[in-house]
Amino acid sequence: MYDCLQDSCSDFSFAVYDAVGRKRPLQGSLTATPLCADTTLPLQALIDFASQLGYDSQLDNRQLTIHEVGLMDALTINSRFGKELIISCDLRRETPVRF
Repeated sequence: MYDCLQDSCSDFSFAVYDAVGRKRPLQGSLTATPLCADTTLPLQALIDFASQLGYDSQLDNRQLTIHEVGLMDALTINSRFGKELIISCDLRRETPVRF
């Protein structure tokens, strides 16, 4: 479970590898909007940070979306930018293929 007030995970586990040893990370989209309506500087700083981490991002009308972000990077982003931005993240594991 994630505690947003303490920015920590507890009693939360997931299998990093599938049955044949391939990585199956949690990934998804992270969105961020400024806490203060009169500035977009934190968004630009987050765009730069996400780019350094190798993520593509998209800015639409004061809302930034970072695509295919992983769990640990999402937690790092929240810790670093959570005081200036409202951050929301939806992470999912890739659906297994069925034959």
